[in-house]
Amino acid sequence: MENNYLILGVDPGLNFTGWGIIESLSNKENHISHGVIKTTKNHSLGERLNTIYENRNGIIDRYDPKEISVEKIFSNSNPDSTMKLGKARGIVFLVAARKKLKISEYSPNTIKKNLVGYGHADKNQIKKMIERIYPNIEIENEDSADALAVAICHSMQAKSKLNVKGN
Repeated sequence: MENNYLILGVDPGLNFTGWGIIESLSNKENHISHGVIKTTKNHSLGERLNTIYENRNGIIDRYDPKEISVEKIFSNSNPDSTMKLGKARGIVFLVAARKKLKISEYSPNTIKKNLVGYGHADKNQIKKMIERIYPNIEIENEDSADALAVAICHSMQAKSKLNVKGN
């Protein structure tokens, strides 16, 4: 693994798929860009998944990240919502496979613990920590904040593994 590389963090969802690009440096992470892919509820499931697919491809083509990190799926009380989330996540894995990019998954608790220090932090605490790390950032949507948190978590985990191997 290179010392400096771009990571695409993804917070998948059928209505809103958050994404964040950071540059992982040896001693910090630089914010590159972030946003949200929105789908329209009155479109068919296939059209919505295609919107996510095409936008994800465009982001990867534009920024050329070396790795993708994604939040692991959790079970909702609504099985239909869980299935839709799984389909949106499947698109992320398809894009990663087609682009031959390594993909890593992290549980919501691991992401929160790495970023905030507390595994049960709420969405507002995640957003506030992102704003603290990147003081000039403007986050309009919590999904993009979550995606940046996933990317930062991956960078921290990768550095931790490098340090263990290097000793």
